[in-house]
Amino acid sequence: MMRATKRALLGIAAAATLFPGAALASDDFTLDGETVTWIVGFREGGGTDRLTRLLQAKLSEHLPGNPEIIVLNKPGGGSVTASNDFHANAPTDGTMLTMASTSTLLPPLLGASVASYDPNDWVAVAGFARGATMFGISEQLGVDGTDPAADHAALQNANIRFGLETPISAEMLDLVALDLLDIDARVIFGLSSSDAEAAFQRGEMNLNTDNTRSYLKDFGEDSAVNPVWSYGVIAEDGSLQRDPDLPDVPTFPEFYEAVTGEAPSGPGYELQKNLMNAKVMLSKAIMLPPGTPDEIRDVYIEAMKKVVADPEVAAGLPREVGSMPVNFGEATQRAIAGGTAMDPEVRAWADQFLQENYDASLD
Repeated sequence: MMRATKRALLGIAAAATLFPGAALASDDFTLDGETVTWIVGFREGGGTDRLTRLLQAKLSEHLPGNPEIIVLNKPGGGSVTASNDFHANAPTDGTMLTMASTSTLLPPLLGASVASYDPNDWVAVAGFARGATMFGISEQLGVDGTDPAADHAALQNANIRFGLETPISAEMLDLVALDLLDIDARVIFGLSSSDAEAAFQRGEMNLNTDNTRSYLKDFGEDSAVNPVWSYGVIAEDGSLQRDPDLPDVPTFPEFYEAVTGEAPSGPGYELQKNLMNAKVMLSKAIMLPPGTPDEIRDVYIEAMKKVVADPEVAAGLPREVGSMPVNFGEATQRAIAGGTAMDPEVRAWADQFLQENYDASLD
């Protein structure tokens, strides 16, 4: 049972208004005179913060009552600290929401004990997908991005150097992809994403992974670097489509099928789909706390649709998340389920994969 609201724990002075169990007409819901607090579990100036403030600038005018919107940064534990507090204490009256990210969703997916929240209990407003791709230095690896079979053969024979921080992270997506393709890479751990990128630019690493926007900004005009595959985007009908910012690059399943003659399947691929939802489809997600009435959720969904359609916001979104379509409501909730829940068989495969290859474990 959710504890009584204690806004002081979240740095908010106003008292919560609890709605009765009877249905609330959305036409009657207003935030007139209220302050809405938008929790960001990261420091100011980071990617999650920038996106939140881009949307914040227009959200008030599309919510009933035009409330003041403030952003409260509560960094710690890759947003886990703020998420634990949000889950336990956030009011359900529409005066608080949070901007989740991949690092918010991975701890529950991977069974980390530090996360005392289940994002599936949160109420989804919108999700912002951000493409991801694997790319390499063509001269060192022998890949040019034009023929999956030739690129695969080159990668199987190349001296691959791939820098990551830890195997138990969003980049497990890439490690599983290499394993499914039977590609052996020398993985150097202990490198942050910025350190790995710097090492790649110096040629010390020759394979790298990054979001599509960053790849295009850094290497889009560099013929010496080529993408091998992307992770695509899940359309509303559930099908996997190519990354709209890399329309000529095959998705991982397309690359796999071109190489092996069959579509990927099995627990390893199911794990990859879990991780793809967490890393790509839910790069950022706007969530209301558990127990928020449907009527309030619907008001926020409609408001956020208007926000992202605003010309100023629409012009700024590609700088933050690329050209991926925004998903709303039920579509976001489905992605949350896919990115935070792992079947026991898949979990057992993941644990064995980590133990055999990286001397690590989910337990």
